[in-house]
This record gives sequence, structure tokens and C-alpha cells, in this order.
Amino acid sequence: MNLKSGFRKKLIATLVSTACGAALLPTNALASEADVMKKIEALQAEINALKTQVAAQPTASAAAVPAGKAIALSNTDGITVYGRLELVAEGADDGKVSRTVLQNISSRIGFKGERKITNDLSGIMQVETGVSPDDSANSGLFASRNSYAGLKSHSFGTIIAGKHDMPFKNLEGTANQLWGSAEAMEVIIHGKGTGIATGATWANLHTRQTNVFQYWSPKFSDIAVRLAYSPDEVNGAAGTFRKPVYGGSIEFNNGMWNAGVATETKQNNTGTEKDMNGVKATAGIKFGNGSYGLAYSRLDNDAGKKTDNWLITGSYKFGPTILKANYGTSSETASGANDGLNMLALELDYPLDKYTTVFGYYTAVTNSAKARGRFEAGDNKYSPVAGDDPSALGVGIRYNF
Repeated sequence: MNLKSGFRKKLIATLVSTACGAALLPTNALASEADVMKKIEALQAEINALKTQVAAQPTASAAAVPAGKAIALSNTDGITVYGRLELVAEGADDGKVSRTVLQNISSRIGFKGERKITNDLSGIMQVETGVSPDDSANSGLFASRNSYAGLKSHSFGTIIAGKHDMPFKNLEGTANQLWGSAEAMEVIIHGKGTGIATGATWANLHTRQTNVFQYWSPKFSDIAVRLAYSPDEVNGAAGTFRKPVYGGSIEFNNGMWNAGVATETKQNNTGTEKDMNGVKATAGIKFGNGSYGLAYSRLDNDAGKKTDNWLITGSYKFGPTILKANYGTSSETASGANDGLNMLALELDYPLDKYTTVFGYYTAVTNSAKARGRFEAGDNKYSPVAGDDPSALGVGIRYNF
């Protein structure tokens, strides 16, 4: 018998029998006040014993948890399993060759945990791995994605050590809403579109950094700060340069308005005294059925190449259907370089439930004569000839668990 149900039944039966017995006895036969108090004390002791038994019962089993919700594997370790599978059937054209491919889009599985040490302090961990359901050869090594251990304090913030996205990458607000090859943040704002033509002197700042320490502040007045530092662990020979990476962000988000600024520096990026620097800003708003965002970045390789990059994004919900669009542009890296590019994408999402969404998109990159911008989200990447314009049409499914 369920203890909570048994407790309720026994308590009700006891109260009813006590009340009925009191009603049948004549007034002069009622128990003395001392007898009544003893019965009450005995009943209270029985209630306390039953409460203790109920508290000792195990938590709800996995079968009782709604489908798709991450659950703890046990009551002692606090480990949860989570992840995402996202696959897209895509027709891709690099400007000269057309292909039909099945794209895996950053599918992953992870394990995370939190154990309370004091009322304010917890130990935390996460191990996340990229997986490729369509072709296991493209799956990542164990802990290939954000993986770390750390301490979290509600009063003082969180410190982690391991592998994690840098604050520059994490700052998105409502400016990054599209999925699959339609997503333009990495191509435009983080510099990958420019980097294909520019070469080794240019570094992508869409960075998941290894060997990194990060601090995440608590949220004060809707403002949060992140700081990150990754030392160069290589003991270089005399005359070589170490290449540490550092950066930070500050973001305001009150649920309706959001705005933030981030920076990142890859020191001695090409093994010389030249640093790859990035500054990024985002702003946006969510209200009613709409969500809109704007992002800007300036990227500079300290060797005569720099870009100004813009991205505008919007979405609107019509019943269950969500229409999304974004447009981004990257300037040429120097006067006359002729390596600027633009990207346009449209997407339609239809959520089947809280965890499963089917979606479709069309996206295109327009390259200047010496630019070679391409789509970056899928496992299959095709670099166009300089000046050619790639496009893609995709239909996919995203399942979160």
C-alpha cells in the first residue's frame, strides 16, 4: 500500500471513530481532559511516525517522469542525461555542383550533475559529446563538447574548469534563432565566412576553448558577467610565442529586452606578435508572438585585415507555426580586397510537441569576387570557388531530450 494513501485513510478513520464515540456517550461519561490529551498525544506520535516513513520513500521512478524530460539516474549522484538529435535532408549547391545530403546538425548527448554541499554552495559537472546518427565516423570523441567540473554559489557565482564555449560565442540574445544551414551567426558575426578566403592569419571566434577557466557571476538587476582564460600549455622553444586566449561578456536580459557586449583575444594567433581580436554587441526584444534581434562584430587580425559584420534576425508565431528570417553581411577585409559576403535565410518551424519540431529552410550566400563563404552548421561542408554563390534547401527534425 502507498504510505501516503495509508496515512490519510488511517488518520480519517481515527478521527471519525473518536468523534462517533464521543457523540454516543452521555456527557457525564466523556473522558476527562487528561484522557483526551493522552489520546491526542498518542495520535500525534503515530502521525509523526507515518511522516518519517513517507519521507524515507524513494523518489518517483523514471516511468513516472514525462517522456522527453531529463531525469536523475539515482538519488545519490544527481546525474541527468540530456541531448539533442537534429537531422536534415538537404539539397545543396556550391555554385557549380549540386548535391543531395543528409546533414547532422550538432547532435549531442550529455551527462550533468549538481550536488548540494551547503545551502549556498554546490558541486557541478558536465560531460557532453557530439554524436552523428547518420554516420558514426563523424561523431566526436568522448567529452568533445562542453565538459567541465566546478563550484556554484548562488551568492558569489560559478567557477568551472575544462572545455567550454567562450563568452564571445555564448552571447547571442535573440539574434541567433535559425537552425541548420540557415544559421548565420557563425558564418557572419564570428568570422568563418571571411576566414575561408583569408587563410591562416584569420581565426574563427566561434570558439569552444580547451583548458579553460571560466567565472559566471550571479544575475544582479538582470545583468550577468562572464570571464574566461585559457593558458597556453605548450612549453615552446626559445624564440617562440605562447598563445593564451581570454575574453569576457556582460549581458542584460529582463525577459523582454536583451543587450550585451563581448570581447575575445587569441594572443599571438599565427605564432607571431599578432593577436586576433573580436568585439561583439547584441540587442533584441521579445513580445507577444514576435522575437527580434541584432548583432554586430568587428574582427581584426592585427595584420592589416579587419571586418565589420552585421546580422538582423526575426521570428513570428502564427498559431503553432513559427516563421523565421535572418540577413547578415561581412565587409571586405581591406580596401580593394573584394572578399565581402552576404547571407540570407528563411525558415518555417512546426513544433509537434514540447520536444519535437519539424522545420524547413532556404538559405543562400552571395560572395564577392574573392570571397568563399559557405554554410557551417552541418557535418558536410562544401567550399565554393571564389566568387561563386552557394545555396541550400532543407527539411529536418529536431528532437530534444
